[in-house]
Amino acid sequence: MGTLSILIPAYNWDCSQLISDLHAQGEALGIEYEIIVADDHSGNDDTLQAISRTAQALERCRLIALGQNIGRSAIRNLLADNAVYDKLLFMDCDAEVCSDTFLKDYLTAAAKADVVCGSERHPDKLPCPGVELRWKYERKADTRRSAGHRSRTPYARFSSFAFLISRELFQSIRFDTSFIGYGYEDVVFGMELERHGVSVLHIDNPLFKPEADDNATFLAKTEESMRTLLAHKELIGGGSSLLTHYSRIERLHLTFLLGMLSPFMPLIRRNLLGHHPSLVLFSLYKLLYINSIKS
Repeated sequence: MGTLSILIPAYNWDCSQLISDLHAQGEALGIEYEIIVADDHSGNDDTLQAISRTAQALERCRLIALGQNIGRSAIRNLLADNAVYDKLLFMDCDAEVCSDTFLKDYLTAAAKADVVCGSERHPDKLPCPGVELRWKYERKADTRRSAGHRSRTPYARFSSFAFLISRELFQSIRFDTSFIGYGYEDVVFGMELERHGVSVLHIDNPLFKPEADDNATFLAKTEESMRTLLAHKELIGGGSSLLTHYSRIERLHLTFLLGMLSPFMPLIRRNLLGHHPSLVLFSLYKLLYINSIKS
């Protein structure tokens, strides 16, 4: 099955259980592997110490604790630079392994394509009050996360949440470090995969995300991603359906309609921050937010 470097960027999240579960699967497979966690200067000493204790207790595991925050793209590049094995398996820290064959399934699929993408799934029921917006958004997205659905547009559906790639190929592409804020670094990476003619295979091998951002945090992240989108709009172009929709509105000279609706943004925010957020209003809010920045 070859060798494997499991790479986990972390920020304000105790991923000790994830590390332990992956370690157990690696040992069971009997392969040469390593687990590297890079903490992007979380500032949470308790979390960092918990990860450190786990990494020290398990063979083949190590923690890189950064002295300053370098961002979502740069930290993934740093992890790849520190990896020693041929295959790189990236995954986000805020997830749980939900299959006893999680690593085996990735390694088996590796022979079929240059890049193998898994996915994520979320709780069927609301985890707790106050996270309704993210939970409703992700649950709707889960209906389009099957391997079959993602395979229809394999590059557009690339996600950095969990993917396997050879070290050599990754180093020839890498994440664009001009993306420092939240959002769209994986969109551009997927576009680069397409530009280089890289084969991408989507598989049904999800990680489980048990928790969700609270409504205010998720809305703030969404707004940050909109700012990122506009800052890199020339590079992203048609890679964003949201930007495509807004560009169509501009071409039709209908942005004045968004301007007429902009006074209602505080009311829409109130809905999105409440216990019964509307995903239709969420989509409208994104367009209004982009229009407010551009105007």
